[in-house]
Amino acid sequence: MRPVLHGLDDVAWHEIDHAYGPALDTPGHVRALLSEDPEVVAQAVTDLDRTVREEGGFVCPAATAVLPFLVEVMPSLAPEQRARLRDMIELIADDGENAEQVDPGWRAAWAKARPAIRPA
Repeated sequence: MRPVLHGLDDVAWHEIDHAYGPALDTPGHVRALLSEDPEVVAQAVTDLDRTVREEGGFVCPAATAVLPFLVEVMPSLAPEQRARLRDMIELIADDGENAEQVDPGWRAAWAKARPAIRPA
């Protein structure tokens, strides 16, 4: 079943920051994950990793906002891209445990998403 991404356009991406400022490009990257072209999907994962996952121990607001959509899309991805996306999310989650600056909503979003990312 193809993900529907209800609510993706309801997020005020212009008010949410990622590594390069307002996360206006984030919904496009999420939609690109649904492409039939494996190269487009691979680039979307790279783009999300570059923009949403900030190195240096900071969890940005865009990581919190995009997490539920990534969880929705993950099952539809090819194994290699699913693993890359899971690795990216796990790195953000690690930062969420250890970073000095963590978006206030991250921990609740991660608690909700964790069972889908780390199945028992």
